Amino acid sequence: MTTIGDPAGAGSRAAGAGSRAAEAGTGAAGAGARHRRNARGQGNRLADDIVRGALAIVERTGSDEAVTLRAVAREVGIAAPSIYAHFADREAIIMAAVVQIFDELTEVVAAAQTAAGADPVQRLLAGCQAYLKYGLGHPARYGLLFAPRGVLPDGYCPPPTIGTDGRPDLPFGTEAFAQLIQGIQNCVDAGVSASKDVLADATAVWVALHGTVTLRTALGAFPWPELTAFNRQLVLPLAHVTTGHTATD
Repeated sequence: MTTIGDPAGAGSRAAGAGSRAAEAGTGAAGAGARHRRNARGQGNRLADDIVRGALAIVERTGSDEAVTLRAVAREVGIAAPSIYAHFADREAIIMAAVVQIFDELTEVVAAAQTAAGADPVQRLLAGCQAYLKYGLGHPARYGLLFAPRGVLPDGYCPPPTIGTDGRPDLPFGTEAFAQLIQGIQNCVDAGVSASKDVLADATAVWVALHGTVTLRTALGAFPWPELTAFNRQLVLPLAHVTTGHTATD
């Protein structure tokens, strides 16, 4: 549901030899203690630890401003020069963190869709609800995805090319936005959506979801509607869902 393309490609550009970080959200293992020397062939584990360390700093401080090579090294418990074997610079670490967050978002949306069963409308709503919950539950992580900054490598978000199917070929994060496109397409195929332009409608839904996360995060004291009902109120009309479903069910 987010708009940026191939996490594997971006991860390799950002991390070089490092793999995507696993088990995100747990913070740097053994923060404050010296990192155990990795056995031969386990260098990717250190790369993962570095990304986890960066994300721990982001979560703790609310932004990436405090993420420096020295700060990450302290978080992980290694010497700062050790980072260069896996990441060229701070920007590469940030990029790897962004890739991991997109992966996390994609996974939670997919899990919610699976749990919702076979009904395409319920799957669409569940995926959108999962998007909202992830963004609201991890505001620092979510904010990192779209934070304006001049530290991103070339090619992070160039103007997208348009594929033969008329859909944008995004540089990375494609899976996340494709979930939303496919969710609406499944409703159309099942005869429960009158959408005539699935891409445009998916874009409208994404804008609504992103705006909801951003504004609810910024204006917590505002009397926001209950999240599940608000999700339906946004998604069903924008996806042109018709048969047997209303925004107030």
